[in-house]
Amino acid sequence: MPVKHKKKKTSSKKIQRGSIGSFFVFGVLGLLIVLGITAVGGLPPQSYPDSGQNVIPVTPTPDANHNTLQLKTFGYVTIAPTPVLGVDGLCTNKSVNTEPQILEAFSPMTGTSVGSSGFIKVWVVDELPPMVAPGLQTDAQGNVTITGNQSAVAPDGYLFDPALYVDTPVEQGGHPAFPDSVKGTYDPNPPNATCTGFSCYQNAKGVNGATPDLLPAGSPQSSCGFSTCYEAEYIWDVSKLGLTTGTHQAEFLIHDGDTNRAVGCVTINIQ
Repeated sequence: MPVKHKKKKTSSKKIQRGSIGSFFVFGVLGLLIVLGITAVGGLPPQSYPDSGQNVIPVTPTPDANHNTLQLKTFGYVTIAPTPVLGVDGLCTNKSVNTEPQILEAFSPMTGTSVGSSGFIKVWVVDELPPMVAPGLQTDAQGNVTITGNQSAVAPDGYLFDPALYVDTPVEQGGHPAFPDSVKGTYDPNPPNATCTGFSCYQNAKGVNGATPDLLPAGSPQSSCGFSTCYEAEYIWDVSKLGLTTGTHQAEFLIHDGDTNRAVGCVTINIQ
């Protein structure tokens, strides 16, 4: 006859002991999770906080490749900092930026962009032909064929030749970029730097170069404000500046036709 096997009965006490042990382990784990979240300041937000304000670095990074560094924190990253020229820069220094109104227009204008194969331009007006490097010469299209003495300095200690500083301004040791083209009427024969009076410039004779390009649409039409008015246009080839795609800060140091200087600080977006 078949052998009958008796089923083993599980002790209710064993089940109770196992359940209590499991609850204890999960309870401890849950407590540790809560304590961990509390220690790091809570759960990460679904979206990063935005106060509407840009983060401005205390000291602008003098390297265009690292001016958009972001701080990565728990759950989000900060807003990319907007690189700016120092508030104590030459644009606000009235002892250097003595005649900013000679800067008639810029291209690209604020809020617009320029391609990596495009051009950066500035238009200048004055009652005398604006100064450039001694001996500078251009062809019929305005292209600079002879750069002249680009190291010549004016009485204020800055260069006669129009200079563009990108991301690192001159007051922080920036390197100047000189225009590839000069159009309009300009003076390539500035007086010796030791001559500081207005009389040094009264007999200035300008060179009539290529016709300047039209001002960008929306630019204020300058009447110059003088009985005579000379206009020059300075052009930089973006492809020769080595700029990366993105936002850059530009500082223009432009000498006028006599004893003054204009400093322009603008944002340039490279596509």
